[in-house]
Amino acid sequence: MCLAVYISTDKELELGTFVAGQTVIYFEKPTDEEVNALRPKFSKKNIYYVGSSSGCSCDFGFGSEDFYDAELVNEENKKSPQKLIDLLTEMTAQESIEFYCCWEGDWNLPIENRIEIDIRDISLDKMCTTRA
Repeated sequence: MCLAVYISTDKELELGTFVAGQTVIYFEKPTDEEVNALRPKFSKKNIYYVGSSSGCSCDFGFGSEDFYDAELVNEENKKSPQKLIDLLTEMTAQESIEFYCCWEGDWNLPIENRIEIDIRDISLDKMCTTRA
């Protein structure tokens, strides 16, 4: 089962597609089924599925305890999460962004946690320095 990451913005984003070995991050319009389930979770106009270098959102989901384990997380795996952090940092300089993740197909489940964060407080290095 794959992780599914979504963001919602007032601004329209450029859509992309996954190309194996080339794509680090891309945005797609969700399916009608996803939109129907996700719409109540978001207050902003546009909803986007966020894909990673794996072709799904799974590369965003490694645990910080695995960050330094080269067998589980190689340098290529770290590119998508860093690019997502960089993009969200850039985007939130102009507007707030809503972020939601779930397992693929679990769009109808209720939100378990709702928190407001400042993306500037998140970095792969900060999340993983306790293991160094």
